[in-house]
Amino acid sequence: MQDLQERLRIRDVFREEWLSIFRDRRFMAILLITPIMYTILFGFLYSHQRITEMPVTVYDGDNSQLSRQIIQAFDATDSFAVTRQVTNQEDVVRQVETGEAKVGIVIPDNFTTRLKHGENPPVLTLIDGSNMMYSNSASRIANQVISSVSAGVSINSMKQKGMNVDQAASALSTIPFRSRVLFNPVYDYKLFMPLGVISAALQQCLLLGIALSCTRDKETGTWGRFGTWKNTPWRLAIAKLAPYYAAGAFNVLTVFSISALYFDIPFRGEILPLILVSLAFNFALCGLGFLFSLFSKSRVDATQTLMLIAVPSFMLSGYTWPLEAMPGFLRGIAEILPLTYYLDAVRNITLKGLDITFVFKDTIALGVIGCVSLLVSFAIYPLFFRQQATAGQHADLPSQKEVTLKG
Repeated sequence: MQDLQERLRIRDVFREEWLSIFRDRRFMAILLITPIMYTILFGFLYSHQRITEMPVTVYDGDNSQLSRQIIQAFDATDSFAVTRQVTNQEDVVRQVETGEAKVGIVIPDNFTTRLKHGENPPVLTLIDGSNMMYSNSASRIANQVISSVSAGVSINSMKQKGMNVDQAASALSTIPFRSRVLFNPVYDYKLFMPLGVISAALQQCLLLGIALSCTRDKETGTWGRFGTWKNTPWRLAIAKLAPYYAAGAFNVLTVFSISALYFDIPFRGEILPLILVSLAFNFALCGLGFLFSLFSKSRVDATQTLMLIAVPSFMLSGYTWPLEAMPGFLRGIAEILPLTYYLDAVRNITLKGLDITFVFKDTIALGVIGCVSLLVSFAIYPLFFRQQATAGQHADLPSQKEVTLKG
């Protein structure tokens, strides 16, 4: 034992470990290539630096030169895009609540006349606060727009009265401005970040459980028994996925109940829409987890693969950076990820209190992801057993020759 310890040298262990890294290509990719890949990915993700073209709905109750100037000033910025004008204030509120607009502008009736009479009717900006990436940017830039318009209008008006530029600037009176952030008026991160982290954790745990379940059979040598189902792979899918589907449903009810009851995270919607979209989310994850498990040879392989998926899935979901501000190719990737649709639906239900009609598209999208994943799995499932059978025949070939020669 002592001789063995004396012969064991640091450089030998160092060399052994270094070679083991390069022998395992998957591990080498995780260790050396993944940080570079994530750096490039996140560099592109935030390449626009700020949010642009936020959809804006306007109610112009004044329809004057000044009100049109205010609307044009909003539309002229690259942060806002005036997409619709409505005929009453209630429609502005409704469009911001449902997510059709991220910002709403309300210019009150007789706005210009009331300003001339010494009143202070404010321009009201309504901002969707369910996503703090939007609300932080929109509130600041809207204030800048109104301030710029106010300064220009006041100085021009006073110059027309015979004042020079300095006198006009000193007597400057601003257009009143008021903003209202819906759903999260105090910019509380507790109403924003926990929902995203909880949903990401639900995804990762369910995917990992499914993948490890199938790869466990491969490691213990019992995977071959499922070859009898190679023409009916749906049997294995039901047998393997049903327990995890039920566990996923239990986890959703548990974590959201704890969040609402013990951590004061609001739940303004109904429970039924959350259950429906969560069931669709679990279905999509079961399909993806089953697909990943077919390609993974061991539990280590499955764990490594899912680790590569976890971080970009959350970052690309539109939760920490809006989809509208992403480059086109990254947005395309985001739109095939289950977490993108689930987080959108969870915000709409828990923070906005919207009903099933406003999360119906998300539910359908999750269902489609699950169906496509399972169909692909069923299509390639027999191939794995054909490869296994072919490998077995090649392994038996030398022994068959030997028997023939001896005979």
